[in-house]
Amino acid sequence: MKINGHTITATSFAFDGCHKIYLIESEKDLENARQTNYLIFPIKELEEIYHDSCPLKFINTWNLESIVEQGKEAIFKTLTEN
Repeated sequence: MKINGHTITATSFAFDGCHKIYLIESEKDLENARQTNYLIFPIKELEEIYHDSCPLKFINTWNLESIVEQGKEAIFKTLTEN
């Protein structure tokens, strides 16, 4: 999957149930997300949850690298698309 030109290798993501979405890239990220009571979802559900989230939504890595800035549009592509 690519989002706004970023190749996404994460297999899951953390979601606060409103607008905060964080890509989980390691076991340590996953452990930290669970400790802070985030909901954990498989990456295949990211696009749908993103589109259903409130307008303040953003996507970052758990380490706070910005993938989609707050309030900006996310363009999702499969790795086979250009």
